Amino acid sequence: MKPVLQIKIKGMRCVTCATRLEKAIAGVSGVKSAHINFVSEKADVNTNSTDSQLPHKILEAIKREGYEGELSHQGLGEEGHHHEHTSLSYADFIIAALFTLPLLANMIGLSVSPYLQLLCGSVVQLWAGRRFYQSSWQALKHFGAGMDLLVVIGTSAAYGYSVVAVFLKAGDLYFEASAIVITLVLLGRLLEDRAKLSANAAVRSLMKLTPPTAFVEREGVYVEVLTQDIKKGDKVLIRAWQRVPVDGLIVDGKSEVDESMITGESVPVLKQPGDKVIGGTTNTSGNLYLEATSVGNQSTLARMIRMVEKAQSSRPPIQRFVDKVAGFFVPFVLVISLMVFGTWLILGYPLQVALIYAVSVLVVACPCALGLATPTAIIVSMGAAAQKGILIKDLESLEALRLVDHVVFDKTGTLTKGEFSLTFIKPLSGHTEDEILRLAASLQKGSEHPLSQGFLRAVKTPAFLPVEDFKSFPGKGIQGKIQGKAYALGSEKMMEELGIDLPPLRQSDQTAVCLAEESKSLLGVFYLSDMPRPHAREALKTLKSMGLKTVMLTGDKKDVAHMIGKRVGIEEVQAQLQPKDKINYIKAQEEHHNLVAMVGDGVNDGPALAAATVGFAMGSGTDVAMDAAPITLMRPALELIPEAFILSKHTFRIIQENLFWAFIFNIVGIGFAAFGKLSPEIAGAAMAASSIMVVLNSLRLKRV
Repeated sequence: MKPVLQIKIKGMRCVTCATRLEKAIAGVSGVKSAHINFVSEKADVNTNSTDSQLPHKILEAIKREGYEGELSHQGLGEEGHHHEHTSLSYADFIIAALFTLPLLANMIGLSVSPYLQLLCGSVVQLWAGRRFYQSSWQALKHFGAGMDLLVVIGTSAAYGYSVVAVFLKAGDLYFEASAIVITLVLLGRLLEDRAKLSANAAVRSLMKLTPPTAFVEREGVYVEVLTQDIKKGDKVLIRAWQRVPVDGLIVDGKSEVDESMITGESVPVLKQPGDKVIGGTTNTSGNLYLEATSVGNQSTLARMIRMVEKAQSSRPPIQRFVDKVAGFFVPFVLVISLMVFGTWLILGYPLQVALIYAVSVLVVACPCALGLATPTAIIVSMGAAAQKGILIKDLESLEALRLVDHVVFDKTGTLTKGEFSLTFIKPLSGHTEDEILRLAASLQKGSEHPLSQGFLRAVKTPAFLPVEDFKSFPGKGIQGKIQGKAYALGSEKMMEELGIDLPPLRQSDQTAVCLAEESKSLLGVFYLSDMPRPHAREALKTLKSMGLKTVMLTGDKKDVAHMIGKRVGIEEVQAQLQPKDKINYIKAQEEHHNLVAMVGDGVNDGPALAAATVGFAMGSGTDVAMDAAPITLMRPALELIPEAFILSKHTFRIIQENLFWAFIFNIVGIGFAAFGKLSPEIAGAAMAASSIMVVLNSLRLKRV
């Protein structure tokens, strides 16, 4: 059984519902922890049991709390249950609105029969408002209290008083107050649901990217099958303007592929045999034939969706404080309402006046806006980042990013393209260029270093020699035996450690790699060049304008590092570093109370990425870099880094604004209602408006 289960939940109406459900799920034997995102209506359940019945037990616990749960298979194309829920809400709202209209006529002075008022008020209260009673009853059965309880108590008081007044034929009627409150709350929730759908539009867009069917080779013929039936190793045909169904490796064909929805890259990328393609991208011209490498939940798109949803479900420290406040907020409001009711009676006001003022307090105090303030901003922010090609694993990283003051870059593959070209060969000791190149390329064939590709591409006839006892020394070079002789290929530092005398080397922005044999004689020197990434200079300039210090940490020699640093406009260059030196630099900065963001390729710089406050992995979307750092750039574009910083600052500013206005609204609203300055109708409208305002404010993050 999976250690993490995702469950879709129907029926939650406020953050207190989610809090109560979390406790119920966490109480199931075999569950380590549970976290529910109220906005996306999904629960992430961490388990430590192999019990195959555990999912059923969790669903039963959800049902006992009065909600409906359904296991999410985290497949692509799932859109949740919002449509069904929204259609039911529309029906209830229309019924409530139709039967509230006659009561509005009574408010403007037109005479309406008390019995017609009773009929209309009862339909609204008992039918359209039944969900409030159902939710409140389930909460009370488990000694909980949600915002629905405030609506139930407030409207039931006004409705009950009016029913008694009709049959006693004495006193004013307040059917319109209870009916208007229920109608406005239903309207508010409809608008809130639509806004929440908009907030989560980015994830739903990603879910829709995988085509339902694809053409797969079966017994020599390409036939149309369901995408979910594609298996690793299958041969798949993608025609022009069709979406790629799975991750794969192109085996035939040549075309441009639009990767904008996955990586944020607006310009189609040329793909040919040997290139990787990502599921969900679009083939824009000729036919492509690929071999499926990652399918189903292992595909890049599925992993992206899981990462975005996980980030959307995380909570910053301020949200945990809000959750605690919401837990005792409803009982607190009930006490305030009773105090208001008693105070107005003591002051000599009629029962109905004290009742209406107490009802206004209950209605205006519903903490909907408080519960929506943080999660809506997070969902919009994570979605906006994903559409730009920025994958953020957890909210803590996004929160920490706004406090970072140093941005540290690796050079090769980060500030530069990492695609080295062999530009000059200097053979020594009577050897030819072809001889030493063949030896060097044979050694490099077992290396994963970016320099190796420069050697391999330069070999005209790739007849590699077998290598034995291959060893790699990070930051220095490689060693191995060819035809019984030991060879070393690496930096000047490696040659010095081996006791090999070096002639004066060319001073340039090129990287010098030396080849020596066991007799400690130098066979030759290779010069390779690596160009800075496009827009690197502009990205670094933007970071500096934001008050961030930029630093390059590289294992390359000083003159090459400083030359690249000068080209891209970086402030500080630290060269000839070992991987541990990069970690020591980061730790030294943090000891001086500087927070560091590290940008690397996600493989060689893994330890440094982990040591930094925030790590950025330069990924291609199909690389293991996606799992190497808290933040992954789906395309190697340095201009995405300033955008991540900007998004971080905007996200937490929006959260702070939402929480400020939610708290202020409740405090001011309760004050006005307690002093009789708000009618229940206006209180209901204000409460609904506050929730919508918070969601709309969060949607501003889409434009960041």
